[in-house]
Amino acid sequence: MSCHAGGGNGVRSLRYPAGGHGRYQGKWLRNQHHGYGVKSSRRGLVYEGQWQRGQRHGYGSMRRESPDGQVHRLYVGQWRHDKRSGEGKQYYDDGSVYFGQWQMNKRQGRGIHWYADGRVYVGEWLQDAMHGRGVLFSANGKRYVGEFQEGCKSGAGFFYHGQNRIQFGQWVQDICKSSLMPVLKQ
Repeated sequence: MSCHAGGGNGVRSLRYPAGGHGRYQGKWLRNQHHGYGVKSSRRGLVYEGQWQRGQRHGYGSMRRESPDGQVHRLYVGQWRHDKRSGEGKQYYDDGSVYFGQWQMNKRQGRGIHWYADGRVYVGEWLQDAMHGRGVLFSANGKRYVGEFQEGCKSGAGFFYHGQNRIQFGQWVQDICKSSLMPVLKQ
């Protein structure tokens, strides 16, 4: 390890030895990243934000820097014990984006996911899956409002087909098992 500004506390820059983890520049406490700092890996991952006892903790952002100079945002938000926890925004490789609550690197709580295919889900999440009450908008304008379990429409819900056609039903793993479709006056 090569260090600048000796001692275990304060601000310094550290470059890991060949084959190591990359580079860190920022605050230290007892020879651990602590406070604000920037750490970059040899694979092009860069974390910039708060640290606590050597772990990402507080507010920070993660990005990937390509050898050709392109920067791809990955996550901006809160961290706890080196994991995405709290409120944050995740950018996925397919172009979709999630903004909402996280717990231990999983979407958990309330959030919005804009999918690359045009769908939008607004609602509750559990263990990285749509779970609880929510609304799923299709790219064609149709929408489902109701219960979700483990990423699927499951439970009571309304499906809006458009043109004043509303279907109320019981869903199990994205399949409507029974429903009513009243005729609405136009």
